[in-house]
Amino acid sequence: MTPAPVAPWSEVTAWVEKSPVAAGIRSPHPAAKTVETMGLKPGSYLHALAQNSSGLIVDAGWLRLLGGSSGDGLPGLDEANAAASGMLVVAFDVLGGVFALDGGALGAGDGSVHHFSVDSLRWEGLGLTYPAFISAMLGGATIDFYESLRWSGWEKEVGLLGPDQGLFLYPFPFTQEGKNVASSTRQALPFSELIDLHNDLVRQLDATDAGPAIPSSAFD
Repeated sequence: MTPAPVAPWSEVTAWVEKSPVAAGIRSPHPAAKTVETMGLKPGSYLHALAQNSSGLIVDAGWLRLLGGSSGDGLPGLDEANAAASGMLVVAFDVLGGVFALDGGALGAGDGSVHHFSVDSLRWEGLGLTYPAFISAMLGGATIDFYESLRWSGWEKEVGLLGPDQGLFLYPFPFTQEGKNVASSTRQALPFSELIDLHNDLVRQLDATDAGPAIPSSAFD
């Protein structure tokens, strides 16, 4: 007999509880209108996160998965995508990297997860569906995924940041000089500044194969 499918939110909470990295659920904001604004239907993982949380904090805050609007700096899915076209932003990492579902702007328009990486300034396909992405990151994938971008004591630095802040690294991680992040200068910056910086760098470097700009209204 085939077991009944697990409801998306029940599955997400189970992944959080079993996560090998520090993870938590941000309580939903009572005034959030993310579900209604986006027209999200029950039964999807997007609906589950938007309805039941104002985001997930993964690996001590290194990764922030978006949910409903919170009113405290971390945007909801609706706010992060107010100016998006052909993609759906679903998460940010502490260095200003962005995860988005492909709606056509990033490739085949198949809804798969892509990552704008600060060490390449490119959108890179991960070959994962949205549920598989959530499961993987809560399952500890951040450890290997970000190994080359971490330094001893990063947890303490990340823990001091607000929900709308990330870390600026210099020299830039995409340069040869910036490959050793342990020796980089690190500074807390609003995510809005990090996003604008990365978009400006792509334009300045004329990186024509970088893909579309990161939606810049998420933290306005």
